[in-house]
Amino acid sequence: MRRLIAFALVLLAARSAHAAAGPLPAYREVLNLRYAPGAGNRHTLDVFIPAGYGEKKASRPVVLFVHGGTWMAGDKNFFGMYRGVGRALASGGMVAVLANYRLSPRVRHPEHVKDVACAFAWTYRNVHRYGGDPSRIFLAGHSAGAHLVSLLITDETYLKDPELKLDDAARRSVRGVVSVSGVYRIPAPDEFHLMARRIVENLVGEPDSGGLAAKALAPALLVVGDKVNPFGLVFGKDRDVQTRASPLTHVRKGLPPFLVLNAEREVPGLWPMADEFVAALKKNGVPVDHQEIGGATHRTIVKRLHNPRDDAARLVLEFVGRQAALAAAAAPLKGG
Repeated sequence: MRRLIAFALVLLAARSAHAAAGPLPAYREVLNLRYAPGAGNRHTLDVFIPAGYGEKKASRPVVLFVHGGTWMAGDKNFFGMYRGVGRALASGGMVAVLANYRLSPRVRHPEHVKDVACAFAWTYRNVHRYGGDPSRIFLAGHSAGAHLVSLLITDETYLKDPELKLDDAARRSVRGVVSVSGVYRIPAPDEFHLMARRIVENLVGEPDSGGLAAKALAPALLVVGDKVNPFGLVFGKDRDVQTRASPLTHVRKGLPPFLVLNAEREVPGLWPMADEFVAALKKNGVPVDHQEIGGATHRTIVKRLHNPRDDAARLVLEFVGRQAALAAAAAPLKGG
């Protein structure tokens, strides 16, 4: 009898522990894989894999996500902000790959986008090991990361780099692009001055508004904005280089579909850029959906991607799911 009672207590404890632990995670993660030699942890990536990935090998759509940070900061985790996106995508049935890249001022353009191209090449060749379908890859990014994935797909130069040894099938494997709060045109200094002024006004109010903070802080912040232009630090001052670094310059027919998201309270200047970019895509017959995420800021829009019930996450999941289904219904790609 005592043994029976003891067994019952053990069973009850096991059930309680299982309940406390909650359901098994809908994904697993493999962190800090190296996609290129050197550069410390800047040439590493994380892979987030849906549960049951081994049931149908190489069957899941793949999202390569690139972090933001003004090309000068941030990483594929950034206090959970970006890994949260990877986990949400994997929970939604997709293999998510989150890549680091080298940052300015240690490097300048085009080293950032060349790193993303290397991460893409790694993904194309290796993602089948994690249940991902290399013929259905989606590029996605936030802020500077959105600029990088948009430039990678619009300017053919990077994926045609002979060192990557990618063939036409690899380049055709990109089935869509998700660009969140992106930069599509590198602004000239005078335009950046206006952007900086709007940012300062949003932070402290207009200089002539009469507020103490505005009067005290606005002039100093405007001087800093003029002296520390991130676009000059990242892309240099040559306008030809800056123009070639702008995804808007390379929009052409035959690009994969785009989902462009902007926050309601966006960084000043990014909405007009997005409008220009979307108009250029439409003019060239590229399918594009441009959506505003209400109540979001340039930063919080990323957190909105963590929750699959949120409008932002739902738009991304539906876009990838729809385009992945269309790709699966089409003739299989040749080569590899």
